[in-house]
Amino acid sequence: MGMRINQTNPALTAARQAGSTAKALAKNFASLASGLRINEAADDAAGLAVAEGFRARVRQFTRETGNLQGGISMIQTAQGGLSAQNEGVSRLRELAVQASSGTLTSDQRAALQTEAQQLLEQIEQTAQNTEFNGRQVLNGANPVTELGVEGGAQVEIQGSTPADLGLEGLDLSTAEGAAAAVQALDEAAAQIGENQASLGAQQNRLEQAVDVREQGTQQLAEAESRIRDADVARVAIEKARNQALLQGTISAVAQGSTGPQAAARLLGL
Repeated sequence: MGMRINQTNPALTAARQAGSTAKALAKNFASLASGLRINEAADDAAGLAVAEGFRARVRQFTRETGNLQGGISMIQTAQGGLSAQNEGVSRLRELAVQASSGTLTSDQRAALQTEAQQLLEQIEQTAQNTEFNGRQVLNGANPVTELGVEGGAQVEIQGSTPADLGLEGLDLSTAEGAAAAVQALDEAAAQIGENQASLGAQQNRLEQAVDVREQGTQQLAEAESRIRDADVARVAIEKARNQALLQGTISAVAQGSTGPQAAARLLGL
């Protein structure tokens, strides 16, 4: 077999293999450093597109969960105001029953009427001052609040001012007026109760929507992880393999060049 001076195909082949192995080894190091299988689009373009889609949905669900929880907080704020109003209506009914008695003097009725007016003012103030994030929730000015979530979700709160409850003009100064007030107060208490029941149902619905999105967030995050994250054990094994291959190809490059160099020395070149 002849010896050729300028022919270095084995060395070139080994050099190409060394470059390829070095590139694979660099990816191994990048994956181990980041914990990701996909560090750039070139690693897996299709997988990256799918993973980014999952990530976008996770962010959407996370934001929608916050919106829904804000709606729940608004409902709880309104419930607190309604509970305070219900206490006032109960006290007003007690006064009306007392005022319906024919045994009271005019001065006693006047005192009952004064307390009743104060309670009505308190109910009005509760309606006007019950706020969530600067938004009045019981005065009827903003009965519907959109929560901005996919599929649509809103909070609806009926107005609960004395006018809404039919309590304007309440008069306990006479037995007849007191008797009429009892009926009006019963209707007001029923209206407050209906409002509370509606808010309770809405809260349950929003809490279920939060659960759905939290479960979806978990599932999507897991799906993204399966696509994007690296199998560290497998990458570590590949790294060790590529390191061994790189050392072998470097030795092959060196050995592939010894033949032509020896021939040149023998020829005195």
